Amino acid sequence: MISGYSSDENVEELNDHSTTQDEEDLHNILNDLIGHEHREVESTPLDFLELNIFKNEEGSQHDSDTNSILAEESAKLFFDRYIQIDKGNDEPLFHSKLKHFFILSSAGKPVYSMNGSDDIIIGYMGIITTIISTFEENMQEDIKSITVGEDVKIVALTKHELIFVAITKIGYESMSSSNNHEEDSILVNQLNNLYHYLLSILSRPTLEKNFHNRMNYDLRKVLTPLDFHNLDSLCFKMTYGLQPHGSDPIGFDYFMSQLLGSSLQNIKMTNTTRTQLNNILLSSKKLKEDKKESDKLSSFFNIKRDDEEKYIAEDLLFSFLAVSSKILSYLKPKNHNLSNEDISLLISMIESTELHEPDSGEGDLWMPLCMPQFNQNGFLYVFVKKFMLSDYIDTGHQKQCPPITIILISGNKNSFFEMQEISKYIIRKLLKHESFKLKLYKELLLSTKLSVLHDIKVPVIKHFVYKLTKTNQYIMSDIAHYNGERNINSCIQLVYFYSMLRNTKVTKVFKPQGSHKIMHPFSNKKLTYSKWNNVTGFMLCDDTFEFYCLCTEGVDSKDLISHSLKVIKWCEKNYKRLFIGNGVSF
Repeated sequence: MISGYSSDENVEELNDHSTTQDEEDLHNILNDLIGHEHREVESTPLDFLELNIFKNEEGSQHDSDTNSILAEESAKLFFDRYIQIDKGNDEPLFHSKLKHFFILSSAGKPVYSMNGSDDIIIGYMGIITTIISTFEENMQEDIKSITVGEDVKIVALTKHELIFVAITKIGYESMSSSNNHEEDSILVNQLNNLYHYLLSILSRPTLEKNFHNRMNYDLRKVLTPLDFHNLDSLCFKMTYGLQPHGSDPIGFDYFMSQLLGSSLQNIKMTNTTRTQLNNILLSSKKLKEDKKESDKLSSFFNIKRDDEEKYIAEDLLFSFLAVSSKILSYLKPKNHNLSNEDISLLISMIESTELHEPDSGEGDLWMPLCMPQFNQNGFLYVFVKKFMLSDYIDTGHQKQCPPITIILISGNKNSFFEMQEISKYIIRKLLKHESFKLKLYKELLLSTKLSVLHDIKVPVIKHFVYKLTKTNQYIMSDIAHYNGERNINSCIQLVYFYSMLRNTKVTKVFKPQGSHKIMHPFSNKKLTYSKWNNVTGFMLCDDTFEFYCLCTEGVDSKDLISHSLKVIKWCEKNYKRLFIGNGVSF
């Protein structure tokens, strides 16, 4: 891999990168990094094993003498042995796994393990507890990190009465910034996500109460099979961008969100359509009770009622319209907000529940959920309804757009029927005007498939990610456009490439000045270029955006710069179409 950087002085006025001079400057810098190196472009498809991502595992090295791709069966065997979650009693298989997560109580009671049966993991709980206790006695720290040899990194995080442990053999996960404040940030963030999941289903007071009465309390008693499924899903998505035991990379969106710092993924939609969706959510907050129906019920039950009109959405705090786990529209109070971490957790929970319980999409879902960043001491109540817009469109063909997910969050646990009525109102408004209904349908058909070929016309770029720093939101092209496939192989490659590009951003840079090298510990890289086999990676960022892309290996440096800037300009020009911003407030 080849990589490099330019400092703030080398890349001047990146905010004005539309100028020809900036393009020429960037081209010159990139040329220096490449060093005019020339290699033959490999036309054969790339396999994730050829990248040596997991080079410490036997069988992962590619046979350079034959220069052939490992058979599909070999890749599957490798995946099943080293990557796929396994809860069996096979101890050699347990030890061969590249990634482990453990959750246990401070008394050594097991709560969760990503791999292995209880018989296998029970012995490790005591060892982990002993190691953590030693750290606590000698170093009053919450985060502990141990490196075993050159291949294994162990990170532990203590939160109240619980211990969260990650063990990884994956090289790019144990890469850390030279800045001590960000050391092991990838693994620490993953462990925090597991902790936040437990808070989301239990809340902090419940956790503290359970362990206050009994230090050796078995937390598994209050966790459901769905919870263990969700923990498996969370661990696998955070590590590989995949769902366990699934072939479709539907977890890649969540992986990128976490890699980019809990950034929210948005989708392309015209500003007019998004504004209409915002207005529908706003009007739902003003929805009043049907007085005639209310009078009938009051008369039937002999209940005296006030003459004042009642707002059905009194308890409604937040509303979302989403498609394929990406947000279309967002309603919130003026004085309150949900963090990206809480929203990501919410979307992930809904997605995972639907995968584990396929029938849940046919009815209305109602569940309590603690939002750890919003208030970890109590619960909000989430109403979820799926709505197939395609069922109401007569277009003469069979294409179906993804279902619209209506998410309503209430502060009142007894407001299910009110939330249900609001969801029906939203659906009625979406269907009211034929022209809007058809326009929304057509946009949703294309919304989840942002194409570098059709939307932006940059053929040298195979895949890109653009993050808007101000709102911490991002968009990216469809994974299928990377190599024409949506499968495990494509996903693991993208996870690796973007992890490597992202990690280069948070390392110290050394800027030559005369005959000396001056260290700038807090400066971020502005430009990074990397090569792997027949793929070229490129990153460009400043204070307003981060841009990452993958291209064919033989791309000319001038084309790489001009096409990257073309995508960046396109994103800036279409800002209102690509990002939801701060949503709409009431």
